[in-house]
Amino acid sequence: MYKQLFLAALLALGTVVHAQEKRRMQFTIQGTANDTIFLANYYGNKLYYADTTVASPKGVAVFDRPSGYKAGVYAVVVPGPKYFEFIVNEPVVEMKSDTAALNDHLEVVRSEENKLFLAYVRYLADQRKEADAIKAQMEGMEDPIGKAAANERLKKLDEEILKYQKSLVAGHPSTLVANFVKMGITPENTDVYKADGALDSAASYYNYRAHFWDNTNLKDERNLRTPVFQNKFDEYIGKVIPQVPDTINKYADDLIRRMDDGGDLFKFAVNAITYKYETSNLMGMDAVFVHMAQTYYCPKDGKPNRVDWMTPEKLEKLCERARKEAPLVIGAQAKDIILPDTTESQWFSLYKMPEKYVLLVFWDPHCGHCKKVLPTIHEDWKTKLKPLDVGVFAVANATDSILFTDWKKFIVDNNLDWTNVGRTWHVFQEAKVASWKFIPKYTTIESLNYPDTWDVYATPRFYLLDKDRKIIAKQLDVDQMADLVKALEKRAADRQ
Repeated sequence: MYKQLFLAALLALGTVVHAQEKRRMQFTIQGTANDTIFLANYYGNKLYYADTTVASPKGVAVFDRPSGYKAGVYAVVVPGPKYFEFIVNEPVVEMKSDTAALNDHLEVVRSEENKLFLAYVRYLADQRKEADAIKAQMEGMEDPIGKAAANERLKKLDEEILKYQKSLVAGHPSTLVANFVKMGITPENTDVYKADGALDSAASYYNYRAHFWDNTNLKDERNLRTPVFQNKFDEYIGKVIPQVPDTINKYADDLIRRMDDGGDLFKFAVNAITYKYETSNLMGMDAVFVHMAQTYYCPKDGKPNRVDWMTPEKLEKLCERARKEAPLVIGAQAKDIILPDTTESQWFSLYKMPEKYVLLVFWDPHCGHCKKVLPTIHEDWKTKLKPLDVGVFAVANATDSILFTDWKKFIVDNNLDWTNVGRTWHVFQEAKVASWKFIPKYTTIESLNYPDTWDVYATPRFYLLDKDRKIIAKQLDVDQMADLVKALEKRAADRQ
């Protein structure tokens, strides 16, 4: 939901036209007479249509809209569809080609940057062909000497490419071409060796991470309109940084801090990280979403938000979601639940469960999936979790007579001999008009409103709690929970 919202708003940023954005681009392409020609621009690593024009009878297409064009990597798209990429960073760009071989016949008429860019692209293509030929020769090669020679040739090619790139950057430092070529160069000399000459892999990793952005100007917003930046960004956030919420939060904040506050790169980074972890299927990553929301969208310290690309309504929804998820992230102290059992006369507290660990289950008597999986979970619990001192606190929604009856019947029919509590029929109805009868004598408002307290928007929901009743896992199957408990017990034993 947020991706489309964020992207549309971010693409609309910067509507004020600066003088340097007023540009004229002319392309003469034989075979496109009277055709509609499209102009696309990169935003991150994806192309988006930015403008259209109609080619003249001689195949001349001109783009010169009054609102201008931001610097970046663009593409001209002709019917087919076929396209070629080029650089926008000068007041005027003129190029020509034909539809028979759009890229092979491409020529630069006017644009020093595109002469550099086209030469670079063609150089890389030639090097790639040579590398592919060497790799093809190596297939099926059994001679170790021949293989070593081939690998040496591949290494030599890499060295030649790096030399070419460095020469381009050094010779044309003010160009956008040099900017993104440099950005693609991997930081050098990051390997660290031990005293005995062996590679220190841990120290090398930390050194590589520390120098990852050395070749990138994190304040140059032109980066955002080249595919190189997002590819590096995705690698850093999703691979270089260990996928542990606290670590992600630390290094994401550090990266964002190095960008111009409120600038396009800042906005891209905040949006991309928030969306990535808000939609992640990995357990625990919602903690990153909560951190991003409470740091940039709706700060907990009362400071103004740092987001200006969302409507107040959408921003409020995001902040509300973060507010609900904050108490439910891995490591959070679980809120107690105190509810009655099927007799509606005995009240049980999650915090007073005698077992060391507790599997908290939220379900509904009329949820088909719940009725299918709960008996299986019960059997697995008895054989795999109960011996590990894991109790079950099963919370059901039984707020009317039918739900209440079906809840009790299902428990009996399936012999669910764990702790069964619920938001029960008579208690729920009476609490709506006289909550004082139950609060605080028996329970709390958070317990009676557990679907909101625990954000139970769908069932079944599973939380595993430790001895301190902190959340240590969510939505795991029984085998995964058993493995986690064993690992925690082993870690505790090793510390003694």
